Amino acid sequence: MKTTLLVLPIFFLSCTHNSVEEKLVQFPYAEELVERVQKIALRAPASELSAQEEKSPRRTYFVTLYHQYLTFKSYLGKENELKSCPQFHHDKIETEAFRVPKVAFYNHPKVGEDGRAYFPEVVFKNKFSLEDYHADLSGELATLCEEGVSDNFYKFDNLITHYANKASFHQNKKAMASVLKIPVFANFYLLKMMDTDKKKKFSHPEEKRFIELTRTHWFPEYIQEAGRMRNRFLANKLVTRSL
Repeated sequence: MKTTLLVLPIFFLSCTHNSVEEKLVQFPYAEELVERVQKIALRAPASELSAQEEKSPRRTYFVTLYHQYLTFKSYLGKENELKSCPQFHHDKIETEAFRVPKVAFYNHPKVGEDGRAYFPEVVFKNKFSLEDYHADLSGELATLCEEGVSDNFYKFDNLITHYANKASFHQNKKAMASVLKIPVFANFYLLKMMDTDKKKKFSHPEEKRFIELTRTHWFPEYIQEAGRMRNRFLANKLVTRSL
């Protein structure tokens, strides 16, 4: 498998691992806020992983993605299509024992341009719905369970290998667009912005693990700050649901 490097602002173009065409979802975000939290994170001391948290990147990717899938499944009222997982059997069972957070989506929200960055669900339209997005996650998990890897896992692994320790990456506001091309980041972003328990930064241990592996400490900080902005729009009734 060839190694593919990152070029900002376009993320690592993965090698063709299967014939399924990926649907690229571009979630909105506030660049100025990304810059601000990156500067703060740069000054903060790096935290270390404890021994019990040290799953491999591959297992971390699967567990995080699966827990996110289960969270979407709960919200959508869908059946769990992942019946078996030969490559991650123990991790699958372990992940199913964790509770999933409650999320509150705004279906087709009406929000002005100044608030769009704080409502990532605006990207879901009739042509590509949240249900379609969830189906794509199901497809990737099926690939991971049978083969142990996926194209998106290699993007994640490339980030860890080539960019996690590069300050220039973590100081670039375009890094946000780059990491959002990896499902575990995109899902984390989408779900945390809509998690009804705003006090918790992480709801599963592997969420913290994948942030530590990639050194993207600014990423959850951005989500917390953006979440506060989102709440202000909701409190001031500057966003409505459109049916």
